[in-house]
Amino acid sequence: MFRLTRDSCDNPCNRLTQQKVSNINKNRFYKIAGEATLIFVSVFVAIWLESEWQNRADRNEARESFSQLLAELRADQEFAKLVRLDQTEYREKASIIQAWLENENPHLHIPDHDVFESLNSVRTIWPRRAAWTTMVASGQLGLISDKSLVARIGDFYEHQQTRLVYNGESYDLAHEVIGINYVPEVWDFQRHELMTSDHQKIAALHGRVRWLNEWSDWYLDSLGDYEEALDRLVVDVEEYLQAH
Repeated sequence: MFRLTRDSCDNPCNRLTQQKVSNINKNRFYKIAGEATLIFVSVFVAIWLESEWQNRADRNEARESFSQLLAELRADQEFAKLVRLDQTEYREKASIIQAWLENENPHLHIPDHDVFESLNSVRTIWPRRAAWTTMVASGQLGLISDKSLVARIGDFYEHQQTRLVYNGESYDLAHEVIGINYVPEVWDFQRHELMTSDHQKIAALHGRVRWLNEWSDWYLDSLGDYEEALDRLVVDVEEYLQAH
């Protein structure tokens, strides 16, 4: 009787206890899984939000740099106009000197002294590149959605503008050489008169002036192409910034 009562009591109790333990374990598993999922989702959302915030900040910085690039291009437009005026004035004066040196007697019909002053220096293009350099170094060009516009800007800065500046440096140096080594051998800046009858010195100056005038024609043509490309680029960048 005792054994029967014990067995009849213990078996249901054992089965009930195992079921409770199983339920407790399941609840723990679900709880841990839920907490782990919540942590994972929270971390994922935090990373996504941080990434979106960083992308937005990068796009804003790229837009600011692009706006600065536009401001520099506009400033270059105004400077190019001054360079063109200066180059045109120089070309006129240099033509007077060339025609004068081609006379059989250069002691007659001597040009005004300010004409010779124009041979010492003449303004050339020296563009601004700070915004472009910043965008290249920081990788901000990749954030500009119009890739064809980026390609045109790159061609403008790295090819057309670079070529004009490179030749402009040599052009400046040629003026400096003539102003230092050739003009003082022929022209007296204090008395404003021709101070030599040496045909070789006069011929040397004539040859240099003629060569420099041909270079001046090329520079003015290149400057015209540069200004056209610059004007188109300003319009394209303005339209892009307005659309974005």
